[in-house]
Amino acid sequence: MYYYGLLCIAFFAAFFWLRINANVFYNVALSSVSLLNDLLSKEEEEIKVQKVQKSTYQTTFSLLKVTMVCLVSMALVYAFVYAYSYIFKVSELEQDWTSFYALISISIGATVPFLIPFSKSKDGYSETSKLLHRMILNNPTLGLRLFKREVKKMDNVISNKKEFVVISGLARAGTTSLMTDLFKTGYFSSLDYANMPFLLSPNTWRKFYRPKNKELKERSHQDGVMIGLDSVEAMEEYFFKVSTEDSYIKDDTLELHDISASTYADYMTYHKLIRSSNEKLYLAKNNNFILRFEAMCKHNDKFKTFILFRDPLTQADSLLSQHVKYTQLQQETPFALEYMNWLGHHEFGLNQKQFQFGESSLISGDKFSLDYWISIWINYYKYILKIKNHQLILIPYKEYCHHPEQVINSVLSEMDVPITSFGETAYSNMRKVDKPYSSTLLEKANAIYKELLFIK
Repeated sequence: MYYYGLLCIAFFAAFFWLRINANVFYNVALSSVSLLNDLLSKEEEEIKVQKVQKSTYQTTFSLLKVTMVCLVSMALVYAFVYAYSYIFKVSELEQDWTSFYALISISIGATVPFLIPFSKSKDGYSETSKLLHRMILNNPTLGLRLFKREVKKMDNVISNKKEFVVISGLARAGTTSLMTDLFKTGYFSSLDYANMPFLLSPNTWRKFYRPKNKELKERSHQDGVMIGLDSVEAMEEYFFKVSTEDSYIKDDTLELHDISASTYADYMTYHKLIRSSNEKLYLAKNNNFILRFEAMCKHNDKFKTFILFRDPLTQADSLLSQHVKYTQLQQETPFALEYMNWLGHHEFGLNQKQFQFGESSLISGDKFSLDYWISIWINYYKYILKIKNHQLILIPYKEYCHHPEQVINSVLSEMDVPITSFGETAYSNMRKVDKPYSSTLLEKANAIYKELLFIK
């Protein structure tokens, strides 16, 4: 029995070594997919060759590391074989490897290392899930290929519709709640968490992944909003990031940009991939949509963008609170920063970027001060006043809180959708602000707020 016990220990040591070095296997997967992405790229030949060479080097180096790890694992098993032969004077050929007891010992030893609980990730994602996200979302060329492939296989039953709805506004204005309420009416289709990370090929991914877990948990904002895998969320920005090759995303800013005819055509086709029937309208929440609103209007005069706005002091205070939370979260869990970068969420945190509308100057100052966020509010909604037209409808946050059903029905009426009673209850948000701020700056913001309230 000593032999089988030692055999179990040997395989335990070998596979425990493999588990604690699992990252080298992940790196092979990441570098291999990155190499494929670079090979599929349509960039200039010189740039493409440089990227392929770099990816090839990384893949080769990763394979060498895997080889070394595997050799060490094999050496651990061989060390047992040699030690047992030396101590008990039994030749290696005489050792039992194929009997029932030997196979049971090997199986137990190789399995136990994967049952030992390591420290749980604070971000709620397993290492395998993180690997899949990185493989797909870090390789936009591959994502586009999957998109084109899905389009080719698309059922022509779903027709093109110029009408669609975008919920937008500066963050912390109630956009998530409004989007969720609209989706509950049953008139809309939208992206949800279950579409991650295959955001550009949702139907292909659905063939392999149909989550049944309906458990809800509070989202990372810690604002009382509960989410699950079937919860709709702001995810369409990845389409624009990939289509424009992040051209509008700078070190500190997000810039206005044009939408080409081909990108617009792909965007409308993208809607068809997400809409489940011809009766459904496409619905998106996208705080960055304002950067391309005017460009989109040149292609389409049927869609509507609903902009929520909140009184500047409480909205700025909410933004500051989230900035503090996400800065800490992203420092403690780097994957949270990667996740927000993939989805183009730069509202707050370590990757916070401000909107730059045309020649508007950059906002300076301490991002942990209320004045900075009041300035952000002014910059955003001053631009809204400038571009207001019939396709952009303003919704006061206070009105939505006090009369949610009335607001929902006003959105539906704008889209010629039947108005129905959904039984939404009023909500009161009595946020108290106890941080110092510039009264002069707030007066400027309040003047814009009053102007927004009186626009029809």
